[in-house]
Amino acid sequence: MLILVGGGVTAAVLIKNSNGGERAVVQEPEEPDAVVVVPKSEPEVVRYGDLAVLDACTVMPATMIEELGFRSAAHGWRNQTYVPRSVEATVADQIGDPISSCLYEPSGGEEITRFTLTVWQTPFNDLGRVDRVSEDEIPLQVAGVKAYLTPGDKPDAFSARIVSGDSKTEAFLSARTMADNKEITDYRATFVKLVESVSTNIVKGPQGRTTNVHTGRYEGVPNVCDVFSAELFEELTGSRDSGVVEGDFHEQESFGKFVTDKQETRYFYSNKQDCRRLSPEWSNAAQRSGGKALKIELKTYRNAEMAVKDAHDCDPHSPARAVTGEAFLTEERIGDFATCSFLLGKSPTMSFVAGRTQVQLTGDGDWAPDDPRKYNEVFTPLAKRVVDEVRKAIG
Repeated sequence: MLILVGGGVTAAVLIKNSNGGERAVVQEPEEPDAVVVVPKSEPEVVRYGDLAVLDACTVMPATMIEELGFRSAAHGWRNQTYVPRSVEATVADQIGDPISSCLYEPSGGEEITRFTLTVWQTPFNDLGRVDRVSEDEIPLQVAGVKAYLTPGDKPDAFSARIVSGDSKTEAFLSARTMADNKEITDYRATFVKLVESVSTNIVKGPQGRTTNVHTGRYEGVPNVCDVFSAELFEELTGSRDSGVVEGDFHEQESFGKFVTDKQETRYFYSNKQDCRRLSPEWSNAAQRSGGKALKIELKTYRNAEMAVKDAHDCDPHSPARAVTGEAFLTEERIGDFATCSFLLGKSPTMSFVAGRTQVQLTGDGDWAPDDPRKYNEVFTPLAKRVVDEVRKAIG
């Protein structure tokens, strides 16, 4: 027998009861879609004030990681810090955070290979003495830049520091657990090849930016950092947006299992992405206590039925409650299902469902109460506004 689930075909079997009648339908899970998010290169260079930004995922694109031999990392989880559009400068002499970063890691499975590139540029970043060379740094011969290799604590881990010819850009590149790829035997040579490729792109200067777009059955779902715009951040927080965002994107669709109260096993398919925006004060160590950070996570399912039935965040009997502790329901229902707040690590988080998307709002800083019950009071108006934006953007 075949049944339709969210537009896909899923095998199912009918289990006979003791009287010979048909009892429950048990789904057989289908493979999740391999590609629902793809990187997209945009040629227009973005500027932070007068600074033309080197976008880390453009300097080190997924194709570069794949050509190096690490396909699962290139097509797994991507984490980015980037400037999504040209903005006026709102942060000066930022101390702790790069203007752009890019991370690749496999999704699921046992592989944990990771490639990370962070880019620091003046005057956004205070680079200090870029000409310093530590004892463990080994100079590399790379045209157009100064590059220094540092071996890690294991044979398959390395890092490198790359300084542009004008000393206004400093990039840090790292790789770890390359041994997960059994076809790679010379880890140092592999990493040096990556250093050379990254250095070549740094010499070229800013070449646009890389974003992520949905495809396949998720085509039309927007990038979360477009839904969570700078204008929406400023409206929700009452603070300026720094102009820099942090995003997480997963190329492959994920799926989970859910057992109904009739002990029927069902499967739910979704794709998760999140975006974090910051006020300018957040990036300045002296002003951070007055800064505001807000992350919006969107977990979009194939259809709204899956979203509702897999929304365990506010279920007091959910296994998640054993991890995050008690969830406190809001006095008002927001969206299409129960709404609650709980602690995610040390950060209070609010969760609700809007159409086919489960939404989480996580605020950091003094403006976000640590007590989930007080968090409900402060964030209920914000959640009502976000529900409207998510429904309008995704449905």
